[in-house]
Amino acid sequence: MLHAGGIQSFTVPLPLEEGELLGNPQIAWQAYGKPSDGKAVVVLHDLSHSHQALGTGPDAPYQPFGWGHELIGPGKALDPEVTPVLVPNLLGSPFGSTSPITVEPNSGALWGKALPPLTVLDMARGVSAFLRAQELTHVRALVGVGLGGVVALRLAALFPDLVDSVVVLGAARALPEGLREKMGLTSQVLRMAPDTEDTPPLRERVPNKTLSRLRMDYLRLLYGRDHLGSAYPDSATAQAALEAEAASFAETFDPTAWSLLCSAYAGCDLTDTFAQIRARVLLLTGSTDALAPAGRVRDTYHQLTAAGVQARFVELQGPGDHGTLLSDAHRLRGPVQDFLRWR
Repeated sequence: MLHAGGIQSFTVPLPLEEGELLGNPQIAWQAYGKPSDGKAVVVLHDLSHSHQALGTGPDAPYQPFGWGHELIGPGKALDPEVTPVLVPNLLGSPFGSTSPITVEPNSGALWGKALPPLTVLDMARGVSAFLRAQELTHVRALVGVGLGGVVALRLAALFPDLVDSVVVLGAARALPEGLREKMGLTSQVLRMAPDTEDTPPLRERVPNKTLSRLRMDYLRLLYGRDHLGSAYPDSATAQAALEAEAASFAETFDPTAWSLLCSAYAGCDLTDTFAQIRARVLLLTGSTDALAPAGRVRDTYHQLTAAGVQARFVELQGPGDHGTLLSDAHRLRGPVQDFLRWR
């Protein structure tokens, strides 16, 4: 089903929200079907996922690939045989786009901690630059999961004529306040950790135990008791599975990239941008999603409609945790396809 993919490099610097210029940025991407102007659906991934929505990776507990198998495919909510699907990797994500583990063009060394802070607005600008490079001036829909959902809304506000529809899975105008504060401290926690040293990134350093603990905390937000109780025979087995995934994550994901992405997500509140959105918006969340509680997403829906946006809100039936949003094609297919047909 994969039609094309690669890394799109830019010679023009990208202006960042904090005032700096990001020289020679790059965006990794994959396409399912052949995108064309006005017909493509652009899918934006969640915090710890990659652009390889239907891809495969090493056999490990943490999998940043293949998260879109229940969302994208024949008969699924997004069918590339009907509407081509384009999946860019967000700036800051360590899977091919400019991030702490890519090369800084002037020094020839890895960016590391020298990479300027990135925001959701910067990620949205990166996606828009990528679409222009692909000669796409208009897309049928933006579909975002979690962090990708807030990037999609920010992009729709930044370029109101770019898109007809926005589908947001598991995201609200901002994270819950307590979680925003906690994720905003990720950089400080990692910087003060005893196992954080100024060593080469990723596979040349020992697994970061502090990053593993932070990932464990995040997994407890992704998966609640109901899911763990149904997926594992007992609590000890569930705990062991979460610990294995957290350790695998710490071996794979660069700590600086994780703190950068968490800071961007925590620092985002889209409320003041809603009046600029002209696209229709569909908000979907699970009943027990800790990252996007149903009440908070419903409040976002009311704020969108108050700003004049045509919006819908759907609380998905079935497994309600954030980590299970994409686990059932049937409950996504109906609301998403109905919405995309809505005029």
